[in-house]
Amino acid sequence: MTSTEPRTNVISYLGAPRLRHMAVMFVDLDHFMRICLDDPPEAVFGLLSEFQRLVTDVVSSFRGELNSYQGDGVLATFGDVADRPDCATRTLGCARKILEQIRSLSLDRTDVRPVSVSIGLQYGPIWTSTIKTSSHFGPTLIGDAVNVAARLEQQAGTLGAQIVAGDDLIQRASRESAQNASDLARFVNIGPLLVRGRQTPVDVWKLQMQSSDFLLENAPPLCGAPVAAALGEAQV
Repeated sequence: MTSTEPRTNVISYLGAPRLRHMAVMFVDLDHFMRICLDDPPEAVFGLLSEFQRLVTDVVSSFRGELNSYQGDGVLATFGDVADRPDCATRTLGCARKILEQIRSLSLDRTDVRPVSVSIGLQYGPIWTSTIKTSSHFGPTLIGDAVNVAARLEQQAGTLGAQIVAGDDLIQRASRESAQNASDLARFVNIGPLLVRGRQTPVDVWKLQMQSSDFLLENAPPLCGAPVAAALGEAQV
């Protein structure tokens, strides 16, 4: 039965949903639960403060938008701007820069455990609007790209990577500019991956780790086709 009574408990939104094509980035501190259990509260809050400052500065420098902080995680988006239609390229650059800065942060914290992050990236159409009760946060984002980026960040550790990107973002970056070829060459295709909440798999790429890198050591061996070879067959 459908009620004819007016609904008084509906939470309104402030504007009509807007469709945008954007790159999405989730960044999350690794092993944060263990850090909370093992480290004193002052050290945990200090780490969160440094982490949020670092990510905020780097995202801003790549002309991204901070959507929200979620405990030890950050959600950011990158859209094309008037003079720079290169949102995927800027997203990849931002993710790499965050890893560099996290390494510096970890080296500075000699009295506690090393710090590392996992990053998930994807590009696609996203609906945005602002829910009235959360208007002091960033806009609410709805779309497959948001969900995929979040799931890839969660599975980065099991994939032996710190940056994992969906194929849509890699393909978009490959079309934007030849200048980012060196960054793309560092990614390897690891094939389709089933992610929670999605019926069809996502083609996934991960940043290749090298012994001279700032990435985590003792990671599982890499497998898959380098992006330089695979993109030649997958251009759309």
